Amino acid sequence: MRRGWRSAGMACGAGLFILCCPAVLSAAPCDQFNPLGPARSARITLNSSDFVDERRDEMKSFIATGSLGKADISVVSSTPGGIVRGVSATPELSRFSPLYGEQLKGIAITASLKGGAGPATIVLNLRQVCAEHFRNTVLYY
Repeated sequence: MRRGWRSAGMACGAGLFILCCPAVLSAAPCDQFNPLGPARSARITLNSSDFVDERRDEMKSFIATGSLGKADISVVSSTPGGIVRGVSATPELSRFSPLYGEQLKGIAITASLKGGAGPATIVLNLRQVCAEHFRNTVLYY
């Protein structure tokens, strides 16, 4: 009878250990080069402060995500409507950083607009494999 209680106590202790230490159950690290890996998404807004030239026909931004995995982008809305000619999202290491020159993993976003736009706002849906976070930076690529 004592063996049964001892075994039950050990089983309860092992279960409690597993519940208290989630690192025991953690999965393998995410493979950012596997296009079928787990992905996260976010909505990013580009506005007039993201224009890169005086012609006001191109917007750029760099989103730090901590990953170089495959990135997908789509336009959710734009103001004025129909102004977006095309968008692209390219995973890459940043070229410049305000924090002592380190390179950040993330997505370089480029949006081409029709004609010289005045004030414009574009809402984009961004999705990336193994993205840890989505932080809009002051970096332009």
